[in-house]
Amino acid sequence: MFAPRSEGILLFFTALTAISMLFVPLSWFVLIPFSLGFVFTIFILYFFRDPKRVVPEEDEGILVAPADGVIRKIVQLEEKGTTQVQILLSVFNVHVNRMPLDSKLINLSREKKGHWPAWFKGKYVDNNARLHYDLEATEGFSYRITQIAGIFAWRCVSYVEEGETLKQNDKFGIIRFGSQANLELPDDCGYELTIKVGDKIRAGESIIARRK
Repeated sequence: MFAPRSEGILLFFTALTAISMLFVPLSWFVLIPFSLGFVFTIFILYFFRDPKRVVPEEDEGILVAPADGVIRKIVQLEEKGTTQVQILLSVFNVHVNRMPLDSKLINLSREKKGHWPAWFKGKYVDNNARLHYDLEATEGFSYRITQIAGIFAWRCVSYVEEGETLKQNDKFGIIRFGSQANLELPDDCGYELTIKVGDKIRAGESIIARRK
């Protein structure tokens, strides 16, 4: 299965490769660029994969990861009374994002900024283009998920609209190519993080917090 709204990109590269195989004479001087193009097409198909994800069979009170990747930082934002979990995605991760909790999308806002590599630190990533999802959990607290573009992630795509109610593990968007996702939770939300920096996680499956 492939990610929603990726059909156009997948069709373009697959068709381009097929046309090249049918109509371009195979000779030594086209073999290298053709091989590179074929490998790139395979990579595009791999990148937009969308494997099934299943929430762990546990009692209520778990919060699952919104994105695949590695926990880059856990930052205490004292002035806001929140904790921010930063998730770094490589180009080899699944880039479809999933809801950590049953929630309602209150506001969707985009910031058009730069496209520095996601693995850069400090001000560089802070200045990257991003898409904010302001959500209200069914338990009553508000939280935010942010998709952040990287040097190859030129577009953050939302699958949902303001006012829409979503279930835990529902797909809500995708970040195209290497990038970062942030989850910002209020300190009084009633959940306690169960992850640490360096942990590898999977969207919709990995438990990253439990109700206290």
